Amino acid sequence: MRINYNHKSAGIFAIGVLFLLSSCSDEFLQEKKDYNGFNDEIYNNFSMAQASVDYIHRQVEPKVGGVSALSGSTGSADDHSKSTLEYGGSTPFVGLSEILTSNVPCYFNGSNAPDNSNGVWINIRRCNLFLDNIEKGTLSEPEKDLLKGQVYFWRAWLYYRLVITYGGVPIIKEAQNPTLGDGTVEESTLNVPRNSTADCIAFICEDLDMAASKLPSIWSDPAINYGRVTRGAAMALKGRLLLCYASPLFNRSNDKAHWDAAYKANQAAYDELTKYGGRDLIDASTDKAKNWELMFSDVSSKEAVLVTLHNNQSNDQLRFNNNWEQSARPKEINGGGGIGSTAEMVDLFPMADGKKPSESSFIYDELKFYKDRDPRFYRTFAFNGVRWPYGANKNYTLWNYQWYKDNTTALSGKPGNSAQYLGDVGTGIFVRKRTNPNADNSSTLNSGVFSQSSSPYMEIRMAEVVLNVAESACGNGDDPTALTYLKKVRERLGYTGDCGLGSPAGDALMSAIIYERQIELAYEGKRFEDMRRWLLWDDSYGTCTRLNVEPISGNKTRRHGIILAVNPDVYVNGSAGAANDPFNPAATSNIGDRTTISLNPDASNADWNTQIAALDNFYDTNLIRVENDQVDGTGTPTFYITHLNKYYFLGIKQNVLQVSTKLDQNTGWTDYYGSEGTFNPLGTGTLFP
Repeated sequence: MRINYNHKSAGIFAIGVLFLLSSCSDEFLQEKKDYNGFNDEIYNNFSMAQASVDYIHRQVEPKVGGVSALSGSTGSADDHSKSTLEYGGSTPFVGLSEILTSNVPCYFNGSNAPDNSNGVWINIRRCNLFLDNIEKGTLSEPEKDLLKGQVYFWRAWLYYRLVITYGGVPIIKEAQNPTLGDGTVEESTLNVPRNSTADCIAFICEDLDMAASKLPSIWSDPAINYGRVTRGAAMALKGRLLLCYASPLFNRSNDKAHWDAAYKANQAAYDELTKYGGRDLIDASTDKAKNWELMFSDVSSKEAVLVTLHNNQSNDQLRFNNNWEQSARPKEINGGGGIGSTAEMVDLFPMADGKKPSESSFIYDELKFYKDRDPRFYRTFAFNGVRWPYGANKNYTLWNYQWYKDNTTALSGKPGNSAQYLGDVGTGIFVRKRTNPNADNSSTLNSGVFSQSSSPYMEIRMAEVVLNVAESACGNGDDPTALTYLKKVRERLGYTGDCGLGSPAGDALMSAIIYERQIELAYEGKRFEDMRRWLLWDDSYGTCTRLNVEPISGNKTRRHGIILAVNPDVYVNGSAGAANDPFNPAATSNIGDRTTISLNPDASNADWNTQIAALDNFYDTNLIRVENDQVDGTGTPTFYITHLNKYYFLGIKQNVLQVSTKLDQNTGWTDYYGSEGTFNPLGTGTLFP
């Protein structure tokens, strides 16, 4: 695959940063040292060879805070997640302007560096260089296997990200010589065409099978090696890949052979992880899913399958901090300002009986939206009057209601004077999920409060593996197995009996599974890919009807914020700031006291009921719910979610086609010369004869 990159930087591919260790250990903060990919010494010394593998790992692992072909979305408000109901905001994928070949996001190279020095193909080349040369060294076969298993996994990961985005891409199994014009290399060896999607899927499965055959179920000396990829991680990624290939995105004819292959792969991954890998669903059946919340900051959670580790160091060369905590925390405690959720997500979560609000035996009150909800609700969202602890203040209670100068603006849906005095907020609901109740915001940290979080990020966790088994079993027609595995996700939360699911079958069961994914995996970067797999932006393919999902494109859909505003009949005032907060006891003319209210999800049932009653009274007496229409664009013309079917498989960007002349463009997109693309991502190959 011919690409543009800096030749000098391509030769340096291994830096000895052993970062893949528990963040509780200092061993991964070792002196940085360069190793040349062409230096035979690397392949004679296990520590040096492992350091070069660790460098590949660090370059391509999922990164919190961005989206690229290297990593995909990790749940922040990026272009992927903002194209779903999770966040508001225009993106290229749901914007009013059609994406063209000239401006399509370029995940094909996947690097923001001008010389593409850390793009997808550079990292594939790094993997190939290692695999080409490892056999030339004097390491033992067990040592070679451990190293090769990791590299096969990461090469598969890179191809997985490419293929689910574009369909078939060139399969490059050996490192290409990047030097042209020296008389030794013909351009035809670099400029190669795309392979079929089926061939690419088979190739990725082959790499993951190789990885699984060489990797351990559990690494020895877990205190040092925790975080490295395992046999179970390789098998789980294969299961995810084949589930995607079985889904309507690739499997338009609903070929049961695809679903059968996906089911076998995901069941095998589940068995490996639970029987030999020490992984399982965490028990969150008490204290309103407290353990479910804590697992996202637990560096050694048994739910983690593929995990990115972080630390709390401030040195630029050694700093691998998780910036989610800083973004999620409110400004009044020196966080980044909070991650605003949408009204659509708040209203979507199940009630306490496990049923959707529209189907529940509990009455859903849109003002008191917090009442009688699924336990995950209280660990996913933060709202007025709820306790949201951090290290220095275990009793911190969030208040971000708003008040207005007159009755007209109070009902306008626009941000007003806010109890978050350091700035208005567009929504009264923040994302609490993936924050750490023990997060450190001490002023001694060099880079600001909350910013040096060491919370891990789980790209694959056991709940997804369980749901992958359920979905593939349902697609295969095995409804009993599908329902059994779906119930596992809810049973660990304390649900019993039918877990609020009833006895769905066929498409109704598949709908329940996809809904459960939307709840369980919310704000983890998974919804965009689920919508792609199931073609869910509109009902052009009939999948919205099948799953009983409301289309969000072409239906004048906008996302909204929820503003909890002081009832105009209670109080209006034209001035902002703490002195005019009507419920702040320190205000100059307060009319209420909020200090006695703090809804604590960790409370006993008796205390919880008392706290709910107090919060109910506060909401009923003082607040109204107003939906803010400002979280989506407000310019002219009015922004509505607009997703085109050609986006299900992205086109290759024009400048890439200019360099790589043998790359055919995807159908639905124009090539470099303006002609219609001829490459069909669905292909004609048969993976499952």
